[in-house]
Amino acid sequence: MGDGSAWGDRAGPPRRQRTPARAARRRGSGVRLSGAKRGSYNQGMRVHPPTRPGLALIVALTLGAAAPDGARGESPGPDRLARPGGPVVEGRLRLDPSAGLLFEPAAGGTLRATPGAVVEFAPPPAAGAAVPPMFRAAMGESGRVSGALAAIAEGSVTLAVPWQAAPVVVRRPGVQSLVQRPGEVRILADDFDAIDPAWAVVGGPRAAVEGGETAVLLPPGGSSIERRFEEPVEAGRVDLSFRDDGRVHPGRSWTLALTFRAPGGPAVVRVLLGWAEESLAVESPDGPTLVVQRLARADAWRRATVRFDDRRTEIAVDGKDLAHGVGPEGPLESIRVAVEGEGDDGPAGLVGAVQVARFASAPPGLEVDPTQDEARLVVGDQLFGTVLRGDRDRVAMTVDDRPVAIAWKDLAGLRFRRDPAAGSPVSGALARVEWDAGDGAGEEPDFAEGAVSALTDEALTLETPYAGALTIPRDRLARLRVLEPGVRLVIDPCSHHLGDEISGTSPALDPPMDEGGVLERAFDVPAEAPGVGPASIVLDVVGVVGEATGLMFSDQVRRGELKTYVAIDGRRIDYINRYIDDANETPRRIRIPVPADALRPGPHVLRLEQTGDARDPTAFDDLGVLGVAVEFSPPAPRP
Repeated sequence: MGDGSAWGDRAGPPRRQRTPARAARRRGSGVRLSGAKRGSYNQGMRVHPPTRPGLALIVALTLGAAAPDGARGESPGPDRLARPGGPVVEGRLRLDPSAGLLFEPAAGGTLRATPGAVVEFAPPPAAGAAVPPMFRAAMGESGRVSGALAAIAEGSVTLAVPWQAAPVVVRRPGVQSLVQRPGEVRILADDFDAIDPAWAVVGGPRAAVEGGETAVLLPPGGSSIERRFEEPVEAGRVDLSFRDDGRVHPGRSWTLALTFRAPGGPAVVRVLLGWAEESLAVESPDGPTLVVQRLARADAWRRATVRFDDRRTEIAVDGKDLAHGVGPEGPLESIRVAVEGEGDDGPAGLVGAVQVARFASAPPGLEVDPTQDEARLVVGDQLFGTVLRGDRDRVAMTVDDRPVAIAWKDLAGLRFRRDPAAGSPVSGALARVEWDAGDGAGEEPDFAEGAVSALTDEALTLETPYAGALTIPRDRLARLRVLEPGVRLVIDPCSHHLGDEISGTSPALDPPMDEGGVLERAFDVPAEAPGVGPASIVLDVVGVVGEATGLMFSDQVRRGELKTYVAIDGRRIDYINRYIDDANETPRRIRIPVPADALRPGPHVLRLEQTGDARDPTAFDDLGVLGVAVEFSPPAPRP
């Protein structure tokens, strides 16, 4: 991304301050230091967290160009449709441009996939050779997309994703946060479009292109690349994808060597990737004692995973155990990939991308200020100000009107100010779609809400409010929830806390600090929306005091207290409490009908306004609003 001058003044740290969130809100920018981490900023704003319990490291290294993510294994099994009150049916989901989402049971016939129905897809095959994506862009209840960070610009966040060729460009006003994988912080990324001088090279490794992806080719006859870590890795994980040709080449080998700093000197663990034998193996002559189970080689892209800490070492290939045993006696100092053998007529190795990250437990007691951008550091310190730009290496922002740059190895994630613009309207077969993010760890899938515009045996295309069109391979789909069809306009995808008290009980609200008793958002009704059908205000809420008999505080609600009204252009059209019939401890979507004359084409203002307790008009119901949208139903069928 260029030299430091392009990223702002790095001559000194910003002014240190410790103030409550309310004061930070008035201040407009600044720094919050965790009590145990004062003095952790140096002149270049580089934070080097100390080794301590709860802080470990993860190292992810990809060898060979990323394998194409198309054919991921055997043909998937049938889709499974579950409808409210009905039996589960096996068959196939399809899209009819005029009728919407339909389901064809294996036994024959056609069923309409009505709102509330859920389609479960066959479990995706095991994750491919690509390194799990490190970054997640969250758009509140509207979506979450994981990928490799390409760029942060004034108006967008761009991620490269493993499931489609084009990057995903998310409109920045709709992004609530951009964070690294939970508990992980990447400290190095290199896709080898060129060989970085930080790599020690032997034997003429050179840049290459394999399957359209950049790579480094390791020539036969003795060649290697090696990277030493500035700070030894106390514990972590090595994810390695490599191209195995499945053939035996006597006298030839290539290995991934991990060198640990043991009390008696360097201790090496070598993963034998090929080529002298028909199986993969592990050697640890002076490293930890390991039990090895040989695995057969194959003509394919494969992924090796090495996990280690002071108690245990685990090595697997394609999810199958290759070796396990006690942990290393010291931290990881370097990684080396080497091709060995006499002569230059043997096979070559390919090295594609490298990604280094560390585990980091989030410290408690962090402040959240929805009126500012926030950089959350690994050690628990926080910077409040304005994020200007970023790339895979670092982020530039202004703090107290001074430019600073922060490396991702010191940065857990970014939280953007919650003042978003409305999303692009989406219309048609609305659905919430979940898919395998490619993390290979069985974590929660990514998801997005939008309109299904295409569905084939190969892929599903979803038009979204903030991320454009997403084309997701069908064998990555996890589930699809059918929503009310029509036109959906997301006004605000971010979470807010209405009320008058700091959130300290379940359900926890985000942000913890209350934002008062009013939330107001301006929006425009597109010219094509009126005439399609009735309109509704659609809210995702949690912690709302319900009006139903028997609920806590319901008597007060029925007396007109602790209500949250919905108003359009100053006209109250309803209140949300009457749509809640339980404790609302988990997020719930409610739909509030809008009078036919309340939404004409053009600008409008939506306002949520609260009433207080009869004895204290400033004591409001504390609740979370997780998303705000306007929806127009399809026109009623003609008689």
